[in-house]
Amino acid sequence: MEQKFQKEKNHGVGVLTSGGDSQGMNAAVRAIVRETLRQGHRCYLIREGYTGLITGNIEQANWNHVANVTHLGGSMIGTSRCDEFRTSDGRKKAAKVMFEKRIFYLIVIGGDGSLMGAQKLKEEWGRFGEELFAEGKITEEVANEGRELHLAGIVGSIDNDCIESDKSIGSDTALHRICEAIDGLVMTAQSHQRVFVVEVMGRHCGYLALTAAIAVEADYVFYPEIPPDDNWPEQLCNLLDSVRKFGKRQNVIILGEGVTNSKGVKIGGKQVKEEIETRLQLEVRIATLGHLQRGGSPTFLDRLLGLRMGYEAVQEVLKNSEDGGSPVIGQKTISKVMCLRGHNIERIELSRVIRQSETANEETIHRNSDLACRLRGFGFLDKQTYLNFVSVPLSTVMPERSKVFAVIHIGSPCAGMNAATFSFTRMANHSRIQVLGIKNGWDGLKNGDVKLLTWENVQGWAQAGGSMLGAKRQLPSDMDKIAEGLNAHNIDGLLIIGGFMAFQSALILQNKRNDYSCLSIPIVVVPATISNNCPGTCMSLGVDTALNEICRQVDNISQNAMGCKNKVMIIETMGSRSGFLATMTALSTGSQYALIRQRKKSEKDLYQLAIETKQRLDSGNLEKFLMIRSEGASEEIPAQMVKRIFDKVMNLKYGVRITNLGYSQLGGHPSCFDRQMGIRMGVRAFEGIVNPAKMGKRDCCVIGLRGSGLRYVPVQGLENKVCFQHGIPLHMWWLDLYPLVEAMTSELTF
Repeated sequence: MEQKFQKEKNHGVGVLTSGGDSQGMNAAVRAIVRETLRQGHRCYLIREGYTGLITGNIEQANWNHVANVTHLGGSMIGTSRCDEFRTSDGRKKAAKVMFEKRIFYLIVIGGDGSLMGAQKLKEEWGRFGEELFAEGKITEEVANEGRELHLAGIVGSIDNDCIESDKSIGSDTALHRICEAIDGLVMTAQSHQRVFVVEVMGRHCGYLALTAAIAVEADYVFYPEIPPDDNWPEQLCNLLDSVRKFGKRQNVIILGEGVTNSKGVKIGGKQVKEEIETRLQLEVRIATLGHLQRGGSPTFLDRLLGLRMGYEAVQEVLKNSEDGGSPVIGQKTISKVMCLRGHNIERIELSRVIRQSETANEETIHRNSDLACRLRGFGFLDKQTYLNFVSVPLSTVMPERSKVFAVIHIGSPCAGMNAATFSFTRMANHSRIQVLGIKNGWDGLKNGDVKLLTWENVQGWAQAGGSMLGAKRQLPSDMDKIAEGLNAHNIDGLLIIGGFMAFQSALILQNKRNDYSCLSIPIVVVPATISNNCPGTCMSLGVDTALNEICRQVDNISQNAMGCKNKVMIIETMGSRSGFLATMTALSTGSQYALIRQRKKSEKDLYQLAIETKQRLDSGNLEKFLMIRSEGASEEIPAQMVKRIFDKVMNLKYGVRITNLGYSQLGGHPSCFDRQMGIRMGVRAFEGIVNPAKMGKRDCCVIGLRGSGLRYVPVQGLENKVCFQHGIPLHMWWLDLYPLVEAMTSELTF
């Protein structure tokens, strides 16, 4: 694609990162630069945050400035906390620099303090322009041209304290690092029977502490929104003592930053340590993770979120550059912040975001627990409930005769399956219901290969990858034997965890209810497949872990390609007929092309692509070419044929290599997202099975992640929304993101 600047629309767009750095900022900067250039405008990198805006440390960006930065941590343009910008004089200096460089479009990436500073600059902009003109520091032409500052914000903060957004860039990577660190601590704690008090960041928001506590099966968590009672030492020690009696050899306590007691006195790790050692005579260690939580390479989610928010921020600031299409108050445009709602990016009024976040933090500081938690959202309140059920030991002995629920894993094993089984079992046990784990798929049910799951023996499952029960790719057959198995174990409810085959299995069982009375039980499907092809949900368990592992491997392959003759890399991902993994990989790693079934390409198309790639490699404007190919992209054009096409065009000047990532994509330890989402889905599955009225008119449902919440989606209602031949839903939301692959990688000419 070739595109030239058009003089009449050559606006200056500035981008800066401010406050504490967070992972994913570089992905956002890359998207902002390339989309601004793609639309034919100048883009400026403002280095060192607001300090650079005041001192004029600004550089005009070109396409290659942001090449190969997606995988890097921190901020490529630097960030800082600038006290001078907090003053009106400091902001006026910044305005003068912006007028001089004709930067009248600004995108700020940072936390609530950074966004508040940007909003103040916008409010004072008109006055600054008049004063600078009156002082003779800018011309009348420049003053008129810059009479309005167009502003957009992106929340970049590991605290995830923006009320209007489900996630801020950086928070997922921080959780990933916390889980990695605690996983390592648990191993040594297990050996020495120790207690670890882990201090995590978060300022006035308990998101990191509470979410990590769920993901690592922590025994106790302190977080700012709910100050502990005065007798917290007794409550804590009683809990630790009770789980030790259940055979647990180690304990993890997570202490959030800024936690105080009911009287406002700060609670520190040393105090928690002393209370446990004095009361229980256990060996306690304190681990303060500190800035390690900000380190390392960004996770898949932060890369993708940064890219999408950066792209949308450019659309927002430039949308009124010609026709004034933005809502206005008087002569001023309304500044927006890019916020994630479910899987959509929405643009929320900046002043509202700042006001809501300030209110939540103030209520937390003043220990107004109920209001603070409500402001954080319903998901925040739910997490505490989940933690109580999955971490608190049983208070009563299980009855000899009770209801029996069963769990089965269908399809390929993936991360999150065990987490869902873990929470489902513990919820059931708290309700005095037994849980049977059916091993090795439907054959296990027919052969009586089952295992009693208890509160004790599922300990540690949330952190385990794969399938502890054994997953099998098969549909229910020989229904007489399946009915015998259900009757033999008196099963009153069934949880099926898996992908498209799990959905098909539930549909088959429901359609056979008239023939077998034992099938008239509540059935719930928890979607778990790295292909993300289970209908009824936007995201399946296992996807996040797989994409994190794929990103890690593609980063390594990309680094190798830049330093050798093999400049063209064809990387094949799993995903069956779904192109989800390939598309997400291309977006999150900066790969140049994604070959998927949903976007057909002919041999002629690929030949032309190879010619353009060689031209770019010859010109020096492209260091390497990465193509991500989905394994089910095309039967007619396999990976070897793609290689032959490129080999012919490259004519031995550049090497072409194929890498099939294979089963390594399934990942090792589950990501924090898959752990906590698996636990959430397991809890919701139990609630539906134990009380089918919650599922509505149908008691055979898929637990679907719709928007920010989990919904019961009837299996029969999905029957006409899938392609059974290819095993994919007919509507796939992620296809709307596919054009971004080309938009972010097709080089421009200037």
